[in-house]
Amino acid sequence: MSAVFDHLPSRLFFPLASVHREHYAALLLIYYRLFLEYHSGVERELVVSAFDDYFRSLASVPEPDEGDAEGPDASEPGDVAGGETPARVDRGDTRVAASGFLRRLIEYGWMNEEEQQDFARIINISSYATPFFEALYRVEQGISVEYESHVIGIYSSLVGDAARDHGEHAVINAHGHVRMLVESLKVLHQNIRRHIQALYDGDPEVHEILHIHYDLYMNEVIDRAYNRRKTSENLSKYRPKILSAVARYLANDGWLGRTAEKLAVIKRLSVSGARDLLRSLLTEIRDELKNLDPLLTQIDDKNRRYSRISTERIKARLYSDASVAGKIKQILAAWADGAGAGAGPRTLAHGIYRHRRLDAGSLYTRRTRVLDDNAFTIAPADDFDLERAEAELLLRIRNQLSPERIAGFLEPFCPRDGSSVPAHTIVSDMESFVRVIYAAAYAESRDERFPFRVLWYDDEVSSGRFAFRRHDFSRRRSP
Repeated sequence: MSAVFDHLPSRLFFPLASVHREHYAALLLIYYRLFLEYHSGVERELVVSAFDDYFRSLASVPEPDEGDAEGPDASEPGDVAGGETPARVDRGDTRVAASGFLRRLIEYGWMNEEEQQDFARIINISSYATPFFEALYRVEQGISVEYESHVIGIYSSLVGDAARDHGEHAVINAHGHVRMLVESLKVLHQNIRRHIQALYDGDPEVHEILHIHYDLYMNEVIDRAYNRRKTSENLSKYRPKILSAVARYLANDGWLGRTAEKLAVIKRLSVSGARDLLRSLLTEIRDELKNLDPLLTQIDDKNRRYSRISTERIKARLYSDASVAGKIKQILAAWADGAGAGAGPRTLAHGIYRHRRLDAGSLYTRRTRVLDDNAFTIAPADDFDLERAEAELLLRIRNQLSPERIAGFLEPFCPRDGSSVPAHTIVSDMESFVRVIYAAAYAESRDERFPFRVLWYDDEVSSGRFAFRRHDFSRRRSP
């Protein structure tokens, strides 16, 4: 590991370990956003102005750690090693603080300053610091890049014409997307786990649980990654074609030879070495995609577990007094609030009984259940219900209760101009009564698929011995 600092300055990480690490991190992110906007670096005056705006937003302005610039053994005031609280500068000196912090970041190696021919001073990122800027930026964004179109990148690289004509670039690009896909799925898995742990930390109220679930979890997990994984970027949709393309390229010796020659030039390898590398990359792409199922299953399980735990925590908060544990908690709370020995039980909805002595009546004995003889008697069924059940059974046997048959039953009764017909005028016997009941059910549940609609009223009507809630049938108008 010592070879790392052959490329990195020894004091690169001092800002993130100092007493001002929060300010240093905020300033690094401010500069990184400016750097992303400008293609050829950021002018020093613009950086200082952005830093000045940051310090003006603070209640008090910190002074740069002068001791850090001299080394870890410095003992001046404000030095991290000295452990003293850094001094504060006046609110009017925010620009001085901005320039001082920028100078420290340049000295630590995060940035470098270049003077142009027109004497403009440009601040650029040091090449070795680029990954650390990206890491800070991703942490601040809440790791919001899970599952960002990596499946589409793999698919477009291998399945399209790019792999056939320029396989040396397409395979390398697809391999990179596979690595990022696996990494992003692991991040998604850990992100769900972090939200599950947040439900157990402390004792959140119902509104806090709802905020965590519908604001934080839905925004950071469901909307950003999980929904895409299950819908537009579903791996099961693209994986078969990707695996088929990989198998086709591995079996095509002509393609492997042509692509290996081009890859050898890029990687400065022999043709045989490039061919082995090409086969290794394709094999790794195939194996990684095949082995994703356990991880995908764990993600689905954790998402279901999070939803279940969130619901259970809400129920526990809303109905805590209904459970045995809730009642015990209520008893203890009443005792704690009571003024005397007997104050607790009188504040409860249920009583607590004291036993000053033990006798035979204090022991638990199993209660015998005495059943009434009437419990085994079956009440005779109503004649009307029996007749209706018999008619319904016969109609089902003749297959006359399907939506098509019921629609055919209503056909001669409902006018084609769309006017309504009362249902009680259709009922003449038990079979027509059963058909009317099914017609109302189909008209409500099947929406546009059933050619008739039903309109309900609040009063009841009767037709002979049949009484039911008044309703009308009418034809649906053709679009």
